[in-house]
Amino acid sequence: MQSGVSRTLLIVLFILVFCPLRAAEAAIHILANEAVKTQTLSPAQVRLIFAGRTQFWPNGERVKVFVLHASNPIHTEFCRNVLQIYPYQLERIWQRITYSGQGDAPIIVNSIEDMVARVAATPGSIGYVNTETPPEGTYLLNIGERE
Repeated sequence: MQSGVSRTLLIVLFILVFCPLRAAEAAIHILANEAVKTQTLSPAQVRLIFAGRTQFWPNGERVKVFVLHASNPIHTEFCRNVLQIYPYQLERIWQRITYSGQGDAPIIVNSIEDMVARVAATPGSIGYVNTETPPEGTYLLNIGERE
């Protein structure tokens, strides 16, 4: 049973890391708190952060991940177009990480407005929005070329 779970986790992580990211096609943008000094993330880095595998920024600050509820259409679009997985797959990844003690689950917010407010108020935080204008206290991260 344990090896089956491990194998499934490895397959999902492989898919997250090596599937191409289509950020240019998505209307979803990665939002970061202004204290985050990273300007560009690779597609693989975006996947690793939202899959809970990267928990610290290069400066050593802890990453705080904010997401919308799995049933939200914007969350679905983010998962499908940016991460290229289904929302339930992302939820399962987080459950495994949380229950194994390897990390904390993302903070689920109720709306884009709540996401923006929480990211703006939380140093080291990251989320996503469906607007091209970053609100005060935040900025939009660039997603680099595929690796």
